[in-house]
Amino acid sequence: MSIDTLTPLTPEQQRDSRRLSWAYFGYFGVLALIVPYLAVFLDALGFNSRQIGELIAFATLCRIVGPPLWGTFCDYRGERLPAIRLGVLATLALLMVLNHVTSFLGVAIVLALISLFWSAILPQLEVVTLNTLGQHQHRYSRIRSGGSFGFIVVALVAAELMAWGGKTSYPWLAAALLVPLAIVVWILREPKAEAKPIAHEQTSGQSMLQSVFKRQFLFFIASSILLQLSFAPFYAFFALYLGQLGYAPMAVGAMIALGVAAEVIMFLLAGKILVRFRLSRVLAFCMAVSAVRWWLMGAYAELFWVMVAAQLVHAFSFALHHSCAIKFLHRHFPKAQQSRGQALYLGIGYAGGGAIGALVTGILWQDGAGAELTFSLAALAALIGAFAALGVAEKRS
Repeated sequence: MSIDTLTPLTPEQQRDSRRLSWAYFGYFGVLALIVPYLAVFLDALGFNSRQIGELIAFATLCRIVGPPLWGTFCDYRGERLPAIRLGVLATLALLMVLNHVTSFLGVAIVLALISLFWSAILPQLEVVTLNTLGQHQHRYSRIRSGGSFGFIVVALVAAELMAWGGKTSYPWLAAALLVPLAIVVWILREPKAEAKPIAHEQTSGQSMLQSVFKRQFLFFIASSILLQLSFAPFYAFFALYLGQLGYAPMAVGAMIALGVAAEVIMFLLAGKILVRFRLSRVLAFCMAVSAVRWWLMGAYAELFWVMVAAQLVHAFSFALHHSCAIKFLHRHFPKAQQSRGQALYLGIGYAGGGAIGALVTGILWQDGAGAELTFSLAALAALIGAFAALGVAEKRS
C-alpha cells in the first residue's frame, strides 16, 4: 500500500467529499424515478410499447451529443460546476413543461431536451470528485455509494407515490425530487484548473484522438455499448413488466431497491477488488454474470426468489463494472482530456448502446408478449460484450 493511500484527507477534502456524496445522493434519487417509471408514465399517456421504445431511444440519442459538447466546453473553460448547475436548473424547468404536453412529437422534444441537459451533470460530477480526491481516488467508491443510497430511498417509495398521485404525476414528482439536488450543487466547490483556449488545443486534440483510437479504449467502448444495449429492456420496461406480472407497487419498488442495495455493498468493496484483479477480467466477469441475470428475468420473472437473485447481480452488472470503467478512464486519459473521456464513455457507451437497445426493445416487446425473447437477446449481447472486455489490456493495478 502506498504512502498516498495512507495519508488522511485534509479537512477541506473531507468537507467536499461529504457534499459530493450528497450530490450523488440527490442525482441518483431523481434517477430512481426518471428511469424505472418513464415507461409507466408514457404508457399512461396512451403510447404503445413500440412508441415508448422510440421515445426513449430518441431521448437517449441526445445523451450521445450532449456529453461530448459539455465535456469539451468544461475542458476549455477549466471548470465543471457551471455546467452541472445549468443542467439541474434546465431539467427542472423542462419537467414542468413535460406536465403539459401529451402528443408524441411534443413529448419526444421535451424528453430529448431533458436528456441533453441532464447529460451535463454526471460526467462533470465524476471529474470534480476525482480531482477533489487527488491521490485518494481509492475513496471514490465510498463517495459514489451516496448515489446508491439515494436511489434506494426513492425506489422504495416511488411506486407508492405514483400509485397515490396517479401515473401522470411523474413530472411533478421528478421536479420535486430535483429541488434538493439544485440546492446541493450550489454549495459544491471544485479544485481550480487552468482554462485551455481553443487556439491552443490542436496538439491536445491530436493526443485526444490518439487516446481514443488506442486498442484498449476501442475494446472498452465496444463492451460498454453491448452492456448498455443489454440493459435496455430492464431500464425501459422493468417496472411496467413487474406490474403486468401482478407484483404490487411496493413489491416493484422493493425489487428495484434491492438491486441498488447490492450495488451499495459492492461500491464499498470495489476498491479492494480492483487492487487485486486485472480490470479486463473484472469487466468480462461482470458482463458474463449480467448475461445470466437477463436470461433469468426473461425466463422466470414470475418466480419471486429467482427475481431476487437476479436483482442481486446488479452489484456486478452496474456497481463493479462502473467502478472498473471509471478507473480505466481516469488512467487512460490525461487530466486535460478527462471531461471528454468521461463524455465519450457516457455518450457513446451508455447512450449509444441504450438508444439502439431501446429501439430494438420497443419493437420486440409487444406490450409484454415478447419479454422472454427480448431478455434472451439482451443476455446474448452481454455475453458477446464479455469477450470484447477481455481485449481491454492494462497493467496489473
